Amino acid sequence: MKVVFCNKLNRAWMDNIEALGKEFPDARFVTKKEGMDGEIEDAEAIVGGELPLHVIQRAKNLKIIFVPYAGMDAVPLDDIKARGIRIANVHVNAPFVAERCIAMALAFYGRIIDYHNDFKKNRQWHGYWATGSIKDTWNSIQGRSCAVIGTGAIGTNIAKYLKIFGCPIIGFKKRSVAGTLKYFDQITLDLTKALEKSELVFVALPLTRETKGLFSAQVLSGMKGKFLVNVGRGEVVDEKGLYLALKDGTLKGAAIDAWYNYPGEGETRAEPSKYPILDLPNVVLSPHLAGLTPQAAMKIIEGTIDNIRAYLKTGRAETEMNPALMY
Repeated sequence: MKVVFCNKLNRAWMDNIEALGKEFPDARFVTKKEGMDGEIEDAEAIVGGELPLHVIQRAKNLKIIFVPYAGMDAVPLDDIKARGIRIANVHVNAPFVAERCIAMALAFYGRIIDYHNDFKKNRQWHGYWATGSIKDTWNSIQGRSCAVIGTGAIGTNIAKYLKIFGCPIIGFKKRSVAGTLKYFDQITLDLTKALEKSELVFVALPLTRETKGLFSAQVLSGMKGKFLVNVGRGEVVDEKGLYLALKDGTLKGAAIDAWYNYPGEGETRAEPSKYPILDLPNVVLSPHLAGLTPQAAMKIIEGTIDNIRAYLKTGRAETEMNPALMY
């Protein structure tokens, strides 16, 4: 079996691939970019998360794709489904994404960024004893009602962490499941109900045909006084609607890690939105790195290698997704 790695490979990747090669001497693992184009045609497995359609079409023998993260929106799923190609992804960075979610919410309610900047730039002090106003202080998320939109690995970890703060948590799912879900006080299939019951709203959905634009301009205009955190995908939340709801104060605020526009390959600068969301005072900004820590990076490598190992041993990866559902 030939496995072609189309993703960026560092030393940790190479060490794990080398160990895999010793474990499966009959398999061939292609890691060199030189001449890789000629290797795609008869590859039975490809490792990569951003695969253009022409690559998939050239891989005539392709049976499975190993995606080294959770999101599926950067692979041509229609062609993959039509050919019956399987996809295995990993969810091992979910605890880190959830941690970033909570950190951004705490930063907003705790006014950490505002007070840090005031203290560092102007030596300005805040607090009742400094200004005589109880309003000039930070707030807590303890006991605040929360909605977690998407109850997969990320959403479950968000709920788990919120429990530490005594928050009542309602989870939103697109499809019903038997029984209860751990860490959630309630599960609903009704987005309106989830939003009505909550002050903090955490979006942890993949981008699918069903979730694209789920938070429409109309939905956002009805979220008066709520705080929105998006670590799913930008297009789950209407771009213009988000900007207007933040600008006019409908939304109390937002913490955003998932955006609408990204730098090109080799670039480090780009406007993340066509609207000036970055200039608004009620947002906490993050450049789509919630799932990227040194610890998460190692777990992603190990999780992908485990998927390949399981497939080579049994013909089935440990975590395969449903192409029809896109997760």
